[in-house]
Amino acid sequence: MRRNALLGWSLPLMRAALAFTWIATGLISLFVYPRELSLELLARVGLAGGLANAALWTAALLDIALGVALLLMRSRALLYVAQLVLVATYTLVITIWLPEQWSHPFGPVLKNLPLLAMIAALAALDRGDGPDPR
Repeated sequence: MRRNALLGWSLPLMRAALAFTWIATGLISLFVYPRELSLELLARVGLAGGLANAALWTAALLDIALGVALLLMRSRALLYVAQLVLVATYTLVITIWLPEQWSHPFGPVLKNLPLLAMIAALAALDRGDGPDPR
């Protein structure tokens, strides 16, 4: 009974926090973080010119879409799998081409580890019967 009470408020809170993270990351990538710095990072991964711009927009829009879908979709099981795959892919790409990001003092890649744990917990606990009726 206590577990259900905890899940009753903690799962929606976790979903909202995760959705905010995805949406904010996409918006910051497109409109806040200096574009030239994003393009420099993408160049180090081997993407330049139009391909780099397309990758930036695609990744940012995908992040936003995942956040919005997390808030609106009734069945979220595949959504959690997609999020796990995307975070793991981002982490792998950064590990291979931008390994110094692991030692960055703000931990931009290190934060992916608790994010992966949170998504996995939601995948295991969230029954996915839609938005909470509250």
